[in-house]
Order: sequence, then C-alpha cells, then structure tokens
Amino acid sequence: MAEGSGTGSRRPRINTPGGIFVRDIEDGSRIRLSNGAIVEVVANAKDGGWLLGRYLEHADEPDLVGTEDWIYFGDVSEELK
Repeated sequence: MAEGSGTGSRRPRINTPGGIFVRDIEDGSRIRLSNGAIVEVVANAKDGGWLLGRYLEHADEPDLVGTEDWIYFGDVSEELK
C-alpha cells in the first residue's frame, strides 16, 4: 500500500524507478537522468511527478546545456551528492 493511502492527510509520494522520492528533491540538487544528462533542479513542483531543471551536461544534445525544461519523475535515475 502506498504511503499516505487510507486514512489521514498524508499524500502518497511517487518514487522513480531508482527509488528516489521526487517530492523530497530540494531546489539546487543535481540529478542524473536515464539518458545520462546531468540536471540542476531549479524548482520542484512538489506534485511527485515534475521537476524544473537546468541542463548542466548532455552528451547526446549539447545544445540543451544551459536551457531549462520540465523533467518527468520517470526520467530521473539518481540524485547526485
């Protein structure tokens, strides 16, 4: 049963395939996407599904570096420390 289901006011946290709870990722954190890109979190929508991120590295699409885009939780592979 998902956290927050049943009675009470706690909402469920959606986690990535890698087990990361997207709602817990802080603004300014760095994450790696499933395509290998490195992204800095600019804003967390706190909906468990979306993060606004700025691309720091992207080997396949270097033109994306410096741009911002919404990142879907399923594309996050790890939070970098």
